[in-house]
Amino acid sequence: MWLNHYLLIRHTPNGRKFPFLDCWGLVIEFYRRELGIELDDYTDFSIKDGYEKEKQRGGFMEVSGSMAEKGDVIAFFRHGQIFHVAVYLGRGEMLHTGLNRHARVEKIKSMQFVEAKFYKYARHLKENHET
Repeated sequence: MWLNHYLLIRHTPNGRKFPFLDCWGLVIEFYRRELGIELDDYTDFSIKDGYEKEKQRGGFMEVSGSMAEKGDVIAFFRHGQIFHVAVYLGRGEMLHTGLNRHARVEKIKSMQFVEAKFYKYARHLKENHET
């Protein structure tokens, strides 16, 4: 099963080489392996520089949770500061570098003062509108 590949990840701060990945490293690995997309080494979802910059970050466009699809990125914020990202798998599930690699989004959202925002890779958004 494809998910088993990600269960081998060993959380490593600033990790970018499988299986030693941090949360953004996991997103990079997922996009490369599953979607054939090369992402930048680091994308800052936390910059707050006006409305448009807030909604589009590093090639990603914010979408509502009801519009989120498998492969979208979930950014978790506490007091307006990002502290974790994950890959949305659909049906309220995510893939991340926590102890339980395959978990429910609500597990992190239920933490005190946490807000989750969903981001679709802008190229996918553009391709979907063109077809």
